[in-house]
Amino acid sequence: MISVETFDYYLICKLDDGNAYRYDMNFVLLRSGEMILPLRDSSFFKKVYIESGALAWTNGYEIHGDTIQRDGQILSIEMKA
Repeated sequence: MISVETFDYYLICKLDDGNAYRYDMNFVLLRSGEMILPLRDSSFFKKVYIESGALAWTNGYEIHGDTIQRDGQILSIEMKA
C-alpha cells in the first residue's frame, strides 16, 4: 500500500503493484458490529492510515491490500516497459 484518499464511504488506494483502486465501503452503513459502527462517522472514517501495508483505523479495523486488489475497481494500470 502506497497511499490512500478518503471520499464518501469509498477509498482510492494506490498499491505497490502500481495500480490505483476504488474500494467501496458503503457496506459500513448496512452492517452492524463493534468494529464497523465507528466507521459510520465520516470524521472517524477519514482518519484511515496505512500500517504494515494495510489500511487501519484506531479502533483496530483493518483492510489488507490483497482485499483491495480482489474487491476494488481498478482505476489505472501501470505501464511496464
